[in-house]
Amino acid sequence: MNSNNGSSSKQSQRIEAIKFDAPGAQQSNTQTTEQLNDLPASLKPVVKAKWWHSQFNMMLSVFGLLALAAILFVVLAPPPEATNLSTVVESDGSTRTAQATESEQTAPWDESRRAQARTDSQEILADLLDSKKELEAKNVKEWAAERYEAALARAAEGDEFYKRQDFASAIEQYQGAHDDLRSLDALIPEVLAAKVSAGQKAISEGKTELAKEQFQAALRLDQNHIPALSGLDRADNLDQVLEILRAAALDEQEFLTTDELIHLDRAEQKLAQAIQLDQNMEPAVKGLARVKERAADKRFRDSMSKGFSALFKGSYGSARQGFSAALKIRPGDPTASTAYRQSLASDKRSSLSSLLAAAKRFEAQEEWGSALSNYQVVLQRDPNQVSAKLGQIRSQARLNLDQEINSVLADTLALSRSSQSERATTVLNDARAIKNKGSKLKQQIASIESALQQVGSTVKVSFLSDALTEINLTKAGSNKVRLGRFTSKKLALKPGRYVVTGSRLGYRDVRQEIELRANSSVQTFNIVCNQPIAGSASLDNISQQP
Repeated sequence: MNSNNGSSSKQSQRIEAIKFDAPGAQQSNTQTTEQLNDLPASLKPVVKAKWWHSQFNMMLSVFGLLALAAILFVVLAPPPEATNLSTVVESDGSTRTAQATESEQTAPWDESRRAQARTDSQEILADLLDSKKELEAKNVKEWAAERYEAALARAAEGDEFYKRQDFASAIEQYQGAHDDLRSLDALIPEVLAAKVSAGQKAISEGKTELAKEQFQAALRLDQNHIPALSGLDRADNLDQVLEILRAAALDEQEFLTTDELIHLDRAEQKLAQAIQLDQNMEPAVKGLARVKERAADKRFRDSMSKGFSALFKGSYGSARQGFSAALKIRPGDPTASTAYRQSLASDKRSSLSSLLAAAKRFEAQEEWGSALSNYQVVLQRDPNQVSAKLGQIRSQARLNLDQEINSVLADTLALSRSSQSERATTVLNDARAIKNKGSKLKQQIASIESALQQVGSTVKVSFLSDALTEINLTKAGSNKVRLGRFTSKKLALKPGRYVVTGSRLGYRDVRQEIELRANSSVQTFNIVCNQPIAGSASLDNISQQP
């Protein structure tokens, strides 16, 4: 028995070794099990079950471990702050954990307001960019660089707020930048007027390149600005005009040295050529008037010299010709008239009849000064000459009328004043009352009628300013008219002389005299007080003025 029991014990140990062999020996274990089943019941091993061999107990252990882990996680893990975890069911039925964003936590009403604010900021930004583009097209950096850069910096601050989705602050910055750019746009008329004024000043000073720069800068602000276009044309011709003026000045100087009339004639031709190139060139206009006056004075002196020279030589006929020529240049000149009468009285060979005949010829030619001189000589020789007395009265009256007419026509702008207009009307009526009108008188009557008719017409005028200067307009002989403050004002004024004044607190007053003639084109005048009382303001800094 013991041997059997020992044999059985050994057999049992061998069987257990076979059963719990390595996993790779599954097939051998199956065969072993079949062999065990064939053994007698007394030889089959008795297998005792252990607790971890039970599948149920194993499942209980696993669930217990999971529960313990969950409890530890809840106790030890920190609470969530900025995120929200949620379970998302996939289309295949599986689940995943998703992190909710801040926008998903925002209430619908708040999100709607944020969307509206974002839209508003984008609209303001679009307007801001349009203003920026327009100002850059007008070279804003050239005349307001500092203020323009400050506006862009403010817009950049708006961009930063926009990136952080702080749309309210972005709108505030964008709107402020847009207002700054619009304030720069409002400066354009002032800057434009200053550029044109500087260009005109450069022309008067003979600075060609500076004039071109100023007018070109003005045209970059307004490419259709008529004064700037006209000024640029003048600047293009300036070098040629200045060269002509220098040549004319040399001719004048040569005349002063030689006293030869030919030099004045040459100067007159050159100045007329300069005016043809630039009719607003003041040195040329004044120079031409000066040369003509000197030429007339030279011819008068030559005629008087010829008359006196002949008179001293006893050539009374030549003397009369010389003095008569002098009287044509300066009608009614007392020295020429006296010399002419002296030459007639000294000519013992001149008969009264020839003197009366000469007086009649002068009357027919409407040379009333010469006719009067002849009648006076006749009366000196024979005070009882009735025809000479009548001729003297007639010639004196016509000479007075001729001088009145010439005085009226010499300054037609003065006719805009009621007193001068009444005077011209009286002179016109006296001229019309003459029965035998010569061609000269008819022409004078037509000229007065035309001048009086033009007084009732209007001239279009455009005034430019900076909306800061107080503008007043005064017409000669009339009361002052307040135009106020503006950037541009168009008026229809009657021909005449006007004075435009501008005043601004803290700045020097400006005054400009203008002449408006009938049938002239639209004239533009810039009236801006831009020179501080403490010192001169630079044109480049004009946009910095408040």
